[in-house]
Amino acid sequence: MFRRDFLLTTLAVAAPAAAFAQDINWRRSCDVLVVGAGGAGLAAAVRASELGAEVILIEQNAHLGGNTLISGGFLGVVDPIRQAPLGITDSEEKHFQDIWYNGDKIANPALVRKLVHEAPRMLSWLETKGVKFQDEVIEIYGSHFPRCHKPIFPNGTAYVRALSGALMQRKVNVLTETKAIELVEDDNGRIIGIKAASKGNEFFIRARKGVILAAGGFGANLKTVAAFDSRLKGLPSNCSSGSTGDMLFAARKIGASVVDLTEIQCLPGPISNKGIRVRFHNDVRRFVFVNDEGKRFVDERARRDELKEKILVQKNKSCYCIIDSDGLETLDLLVRRDAIRAAETGDAVKAQSLEELASALNIPAETLINTIKERNAEITSDKPQSRRFPILKAPFWAARVGMRIHYTMGGLQINEKAQCLKEGKTIPGLYAAGEITGGIHGRNRIGGNGLADAFTFGMIAAENLVSESQSKSFTP
Repeated sequence: MFRRDFLLTTLAVAAPAAAFAQDINWRRSCDVLVVGAGGAGLAAAVRASELGAEVILIEQNAHLGGNTLISGGFLGVVDPIRQAPLGITDSEEKHFQDIWYNGDKIANPALVRKLVHEAPRMLSWLETKGVKFQDEVIEIYGSHFPRCHKPIFPNGTAYVRALSGALMQRKVNVLTETKAIELVEDDNGRIIGIKAASKGNEFFIRARKGVILAAGGFGANLKTVAAFDSRLKGLPSNCSSGSTGDMLFAARKIGASVVDLTEIQCLPGPISNKGIRVRFHNDVRRFVFVNDEGKRFVDERARRDELKEKILVQKNKSCYCIIDSDGLETLDLLVRRDAIRAAETGDAVKAQSLEELASALNIPAETLINTIKERNAEITSDKPQSRRFPILKAPFWAARVGMRIHYTMGGLQINEKAQCLKEGKTIPGLYAAGEITGGIHGRNRIGGNGLADAFTFGMIAAENLVSESQSKSFTP
């Protein structure tokens, strides 16, 4: 039987590296090898190339982007230029405290401080690559503060488009449909490359300076997810198909330390993999959750882990997410398109009144109307910087949502330079960034921090690997 204790034991045992360096016929070579072309990998590859390194970026899928491409695109960064005109007072210390306390203070505080300090520089760097953001910053689902930036292009397409373009301009060697299998170390324990496979052929890639692992978490590996948290057994996943954890386990085989592997985050989504993903919950100011009785059972601004627990105990482990016309119009074009498609397939409901909506959802109309009235009355006490909006304008929209695996907070243990650790010591030549790492978010990742973590530590990993010392500063 595949049990959690067996898996933990397996992950705790180091195995020999793929091969000895002197026995290897290297098919390709580079200075910096980046594994995984999601947000962290794209940032790492572009930044390393900017610093003069010869870079190879490999991606097991046919396209670039990973989870970043299908994400909501929200980026949580302290930004006085955009926040101050909106009456929002923010700081690095405030961002640190939000991460630290909402993660139950089990994260590595040095990593958290590194993230919040370097994220503004990362934001400026992305803008120099052509990523354009709206002037508004908002509080999204589980972010607890209005610091989330929203690109002009929908979801994560702005980041993938801009960074992919930068790769092309810099003539970075990108190998798609190429899967990393094992890490290769020399006799001194330094990581010098990988064993890879493409179209059935296995080969080795040499990395003269080292390797950056940015291959994502294990959220699409439902067997492993259930082994770490049995309550999540049977839940579908929001993650890209490449989020299998293979390189996390490969790094563990050469002795890399891991942290927080049992901490797994869920987000609302369709209860079936066949359903259309309707994201009415993106903007916490605009929606309400109600159960099958039409009653509100949780404050939608609660922590993501609390929202997960509250939904998992509802009937069928699901509830309804309701938004009005004004709320829908604030969402990006892809979300609005998916809402229209979902209404046609039955994955969402569109109604001209709350009574009609209640009838379509088979819940008591009087209860639903009172729930919405009470929620609308409650928002008058909100602080101006996080003011919610009333749900008033028809048509009204609703979708049944359940919990879906979204993000794995645990992973490889790194230091502030993004170097991988083995029993507290750095593994020469091995760096990591993004969801494959742990120790940054604790038990609960706040909204907007997944992309912030990926881009920031991807940039940091590249800078430190190229220099083999402290990060080189960058002035946009």
